Amino acid sequence: MSVSSTLEQETPTHQDSAWMARVMKRVADQDYAALKSLYDATSSRLMGVANRILKNEQEACDVLQDVYLKIWQQAGDYSGRGSVMGWLTVMTRNAALDRLKSQKRKREDLSEDPGADLVAEMPETDTHDMGVHQCLDQLNDNAREAIVLSYIYGYSHQELHERLSRPLGTVKAWIRRGLQELKKCLEA
Repeated sequence: MSVSSTLEQETPTHQDSAWMARVMKRVADQDYAALKSLYDATSSRLMGVANRILKNEQEACDVLQDVYLKIWQQAGDYSGRGSVMGWLTVMTRNAALDRLKSQKRKREDLSEDPGADLVAEMPETDTHDMGVHQCLDQLNDNAREAIVLSYIYGYSHQELHERLSRPLGTVKAWIRRGLQELKKCLEA
């Protein structure tokens, strides 16, 4: 009987440290079935850790995916000191905090009221970009700010809703109408 099938026959829990240690050794040997067993036993708890820090389920899912990829790549780094669950929890916590810091830096990089300054800060690489800059300058302040924050700085509609303190539908309408105006301007 293989080790992988033995792992599947056991009833794993994140509280069974002997089982977790055996699974980590198999993951270090690149046993995919062991990684799946580890995921099944620990993902809900680690998702809770990431979600409590990020307060955003999608972001927490992204962090969890990164964590399990890191586990797959670095399982051999687990020294055996301390519990596997502790190691996984610290890894998840650190990844979630890194994501949170990255989000804060992204937001702090923008001034409090970027408005037209956002357009001026955009790099110009060719003649077409100059046309985009000119057309963006023709938009009303709300549409310009929403489009630049969304398409240049990568803010989601939800993040714009929170940042601009406007209803989500309003933010989406600014972007939709602004893009229509940009299209007309660029085609002219």
